[in-house]
Amino acid sequence: MLIDTLGILITAILSGARLHQLLRGEWWVLPLFAHAAISAFLLLTREKTGKKATSLQMVIAWLSALSPFAVQVQNEIPLLLRGLSLIGVLFAVWTLVALGRSFDVSPADRGLVDRGPYRWMRHPMYASEIFSTLMIIFADLSVWNMFVTFVLIGTIVLRIRWEEAIISGYSGYSDRVPSRLFPGVW
Repeated sequence: MLIDTLGILITAILSGARLHQLLRGEWWVLPLFAHAAISAFLLLTREKTGKKATSLQMVIAWLSALSPFAVQVQNEIPLLLRGLSLIGVLFAVWTLVALGRSFDVSPADRGLVDRGPYRWMRHPMYASEIFSTLMIIFADLSVWNMFVTFVLIGTIVLRIRWEEAIISGYSGYSDRVPSRLFPGVW
């Protein structure tokens, strides 16, 4: 589908941009490069499925996934916040590895994954996205960045509901792993 093809192209371009930063000596982008490169690879090699999201859901999913790039930081990001954000990205990389060829941005049924961080929470990728984005936004709490945060969280809630409805065997999994995003909270 055209939406996914555009998303994969954007992810591949982002991977190249992160590699360029890394080659210029910006060491802190290494987890971001790994995330973008692994995402692009997995999107290209993902399992095929018959159960997919609607076109509107696909567009919203991709807008959600790309929304953190709309964050605008005018101030220098303190080392602590940058480090915490990168820890969130490393958690996302672990999540990508656990998902393997089941990874996708748009909701689809590519099989239930219950290894890695999926043993403790049902949506660790989204938890890491929210955490990483919030750490950067704390460096510049502007009205725009707060809007981006609300869009990100709102669209993630939609994506969670769509995924839970489309993936076979999800009710049994949710009985075993009660936390969606934050263990003990939701």
